Amino acid sequence: MPTPLATAIANSPLHSGGFIALDLQGNVYLSSGDGPNPRISKLSPSGQLLTQFIGFSGDSGVQGVAVDSQGNVYGADQDANDVVKFSAAGKVLSTIGASQIGEPGGLAVDSHDVLYVADEAGAAVEVFSPSGKLTQTIRGTFGKTRGLAVGTLGQLYVVDHERGRVLTLDPSGKQLASWGEGVNGITLSYPIEISLDNLGDIFVTDPGDNALQKLSSDGKLLAKWPARDKYHPISVAALPDGRTFTTEDADDGKSARVVERSPAGSELAVWR
Repeated sequence: MPTPLATAIANSPLHSGGFIALDLQGNVYLSSGDGPNPRISKLSPSGQLLTQFIGFSGDSGVQGVAVDSQGNVYGADQDANDVVKFSAAGKVLSTIGASQIGEPGGLAVDSHDVLYVADEAGAAVEVFSPSGKLTQTIRGTFGKTRGLAVGTLGQLYVVDHERGRVLTLDPSGKQLASWGEGVNGITLSYPIEISLDNLGDIFVTDPGDNALQKLSSDGKLLAKWPARDKYHPISVAALPDGRTFTTEDADDGKSARVVERSPAGSELAVWR
């Protein structure tokens, strides 16, 4: 296999524990991870730093990132127990869910710009209208909700990283399927994040197994791509064509990188 392209990012925003999202143009949004001065950085598809989104509190980092169809950017602020919404230019537009979310984690936005927030402390998913109004609280047999994704038919995918599985729910919150725990040969030891491509394939980061797993839309294991060089995957975002971008942390917790993979799992680029 050819050596992946290694790209150095000027004024690198990469830190341990960062999360990732993509917009419709293929720009990459990275949260700063754990530590002071929490922020989200916008990078071009080639890794050039374009913009930074600043307006978070505390030092717990930004634990989820999402972008809507208008280019607005959302970051989960665990210290403030809310989600900060920014314009595409980086202006703070609003805070969403204050006093309604306990430890916001993974975020997802559907085709109607409805926002879904993983409420880790409440073992629930909170749903907000585009204007920021709480419209639904989804509870189920969650141990601890984390990563979220929304399918084209409105189905919700929820990572339960405490119980090592992915749940599929219909728009009303009714459970349709549960994958992991050996179902269809899928074992997830500590899954964190999830993303979908346009074929309906599902990508799940599992740092406990030190791999990015690819599942079919009906929950069959298609591939497992181990992280290498003593790194482990944290967050994943997929493009419509099946290419993925994964944040990976070093075992020592002191460095991080982004790995771009082809739909077949070949490493196309490594950003540091």
